[in-house]
Amino acid sequence: MHPSAPTPNHRRGWALLAFGVTALGLTLGACSSTDTADAPRGDCPVEPVSVVATVNQWGQIVEQLGGDCVTVDSIISGSAADPHDYEPTPADSAAFEDADLAVLNGLGYDSWAQRALDQVGDGPAVIVAGDVAGRTTGDNPHIWYSPEAVRAMTEAITGELAQLTPLGPDAGGYLGERFDAWMESLQSYDDAIDGLAKAGDGATFASTEPVADDLLEAAGLSNVTPPGYRSAALNETEPSPSDLAAFDDLLASGKVDLLVVNPQSEGPVADQLRRSADGDQVPVVEVTEAVPDDADGFVAWQVAQLNSLTAALGQ
Repeated sequence: MHPSAPTPNHRRGWALLAFGVTALGLTLGACSSTDTADAPRGDCPVEPVSVVATVNQWGQIVEQLGGDCVTVDSIISGSAADPHDYEPTPADSAAFEDADLAVLNGLGYDSWAQRALDQVGDGPAVIVAGDVAGRTTGDNPHIWYSPEAVRAMTEAITGELAQLTPLGPDAGGYLGERFDAWMESLQSYDDAIDGLAKAGDGATFASTEPVADDLLEAAGLSNVTPPGYRSAALNETEPSPSDLAAFDDLLASGKVDLLVVNPQSEGPVADQLRRSADGDQVPVVEVTEAVPDDADGFVAWQVAQLNSLTAALGQ
């Protein structure tokens, strides 16, 4: 099983995270709800701070952790734009000048944002998810699909919010309650990962783009995407004819249980592989890069996709 597959230590990690945030000086509230919507949102004792997130995957987590102590502007939101090809507007660049905190993904995914920040003199505090998760250039940048990265960013975001001067110690209790409620909401996320792990014991998958690879591997599924194709996808280059032939052969071999596709950036290559999978009776599951506009938050989005993956393995 993949090293980050759910185990007793997987859930213990969340408990250790709660301990770590307590050590930052926050008071964790007793919150019995499993939905962060039930946490206090109108009780922030100070004026909110301004947060700019490059993508709504991280922006929504900031909203849940900060509640009414933050105003969040997610520059790329929903499925209308492809983050890989995004060109910032002057308004996007100006948003960083007025922000107290900027949350970036890093790993080349939103390099335009780093360039914009470099032009800001006295800029905001910055959290880069790739750095927080200990990733390096060339690694899969879609790290909001990594349970470990979500865990690390939960602590980093709450810790940074607690340190911002406009909030200071007066907001510690409120931020602690928001953190506690967020942790409760992640129970359904953990349960869905465990459900996929049980259904996918010994299962394999291939992906047209490595969007959800971290999540599937965390659930113990084996990634059998042809290496040449996967390297091309990570480098955002066209796969070679031999890479495509290897992928088609894989789908026809009966050795792959799922084909995972990203409809947000689907093109001729992914369309061809989807048709091959359909012809070879390999279940195809769509996962989106960003949180859709109609999703009820980050956790609900992830749980729905995990449930779809689990259901596909039962076909």
